[in-house]
Amino acid sequence: MKFHDLFFFLTFFIWFPVILVWIAYSMRKREYFLNSFSKSQHKKIFNISEPKLWIKRAMIFSALLLLSIAGARPVVGGMEVRSKSEGIDIAAVFDVSLSMLAEDESGPRYIRGRNLLLEAVNSLSGDRISIIPFAGSAFLQLPLTDDYLTASTVVSTLEPGMIERPGSALGVAIEFAVEVLVNSGRDSDKLIIVVSDGEDPDMNFEKIKRLLVDSNIKMAILFLGTEEGAPIRIGSSYLRDEKGETVISRLNREFFEKAVKELDAFELKRGDTISSYIKNLKKSVADEKRTTYVYTERFQIPLFFGILAFFFFMVMSSGRRREK
Repeated sequence: MKFHDLFFFLTFFIWFPVILVWIAYSMRKREYFLNSFSKSQHKKIFNISEPKLWIKRAMIFSALLLLSIAGARPVVGGMEVRSKSEGIDIAAVFDVSLSMLAEDESGPRYIRGRNLLLEAVNSLSGDRISIIPFAGSAFLQLPLTDDYLTASTVVSTLEPGMIERPGSALGVAIEFAVEVLVNSGRDSDKLIIVVSDGEDPDMNFEKIKRLLVDSNIKMAILFLGTEEGAPIRIGSSYLRDEKGETVISRLNREFFEKAVKELDAFELKRGDTISSYIKNLKKSVADEKRTTYVYTERFQIPLFFGILAFFFFMVMSSGRRREK
């Protein structure tokens, strides 16, 4: 036998001492009252049967104990139910920092990442996806949805500069994605896809790994850019630093390799597509049998007998039978 809510058993430490104090107080008051009379008058004054009194006390004790058990919701059995995994929930974390404008991916980095993500959205079926852009901060642009037309439209609007705060809050964005998936309201496989070209020096790998493991969330990372780097083109000019020199954005491969290793993530290498990874992931879990146990609640039994005991406690007389 198991219980859904063991908290109700703690009520024992409330009502049991109350009953003991009540009994002790009643006995003391009765004794104090009877001492005012002679022993020959006790039987006439105190018309209570001691056995019946203790039976009533046992009744109220049993009633409260049974009601506490009922409140804890006992369950029995454990019928095994097997089900197949259907669909996955995806949180796409997309870098929209200015470095994504660097043109070392046969064009701007964000264009390649956006096209791969757009292709993935168009290949989904029975899945849900959310979009979380980030730069120096992150926000939820699209909650989990299976409206792929809306998702495609949102992905098409992803571009550098949509978040004014500079920097790379990748760790914050991933934690945000975990929160979105955990609160998805559906028991499904969960995946975070990261599309980025920049490192996050403040990223807490240990904390994020713990969140991913505890929530059973998988992660795939798509690195964009090259180690040689490229200038960041904004309009018709290039981004320059305070000294007036052209800024060259380079991929920090060491950071991303550490992210893959520390977070046990899958690296989407050059030539891989997000859609093919999702397809392979779904194929690997499609035949996965999940076992759950369905228990039968039996709170009705202690509830019934608890009410019955309380009923007898109320109607049972504690007096002695009158003598003729």
